[in-house]
Amino acid sequence: MKILVGIDGSDASMNAAIYAVKMAKRLGAEVIAVSVINEPAYKEFYADISEKIKAETERFLSTAKEIFTEQGINITTEIAYGVPDEVLAERAVQDKDIAMLVVGASGKGRVARIFAGSQTHALINRVAAGLPCAVVVVTGDNQEFLKRI
Repeated sequence: MKILVGIDGSDASMNAAIYAVKMAKRLGAEVIAVSVINEPAYKEFYADISEKIKAETERFLSTAKEIFTEQGINITTEIAYGVPDEVLAERAVQDKDIAMLVVGASGKGRVARIFAGSQTHALINRVAAGLPCAVVVVTGDNQEFLKRI
């Protein structure tokens, strides 16, 4: 059994990582932490910023990996490129051992802060369309929630 967790460096995604740690311990599951870099269609015009984004992504994936390693959880980290909800959903479909996808309620993007997070909202729609695993949405500002589980 595996838990897929989306990490974008936001508080909500780091809380999603903590939730995934707790679930992995209870279920004896492995964890795959994926961070999706949503590059613009014309990425050659953003070459200098692209490296900075990748470096930041590696940094917060490293932080997430520390959270899991300290708790004795086997974790694999990956950087992917594309639209986050599409990449995470495709990953969940391809790996039949993924039983749960954990994401933060809102991410780092401007639009993501307006509602439940545009990418999170898109994933919820994918569940309704038959995504083959549970999707857990974790809040970014409620530490009490994490203490209850």
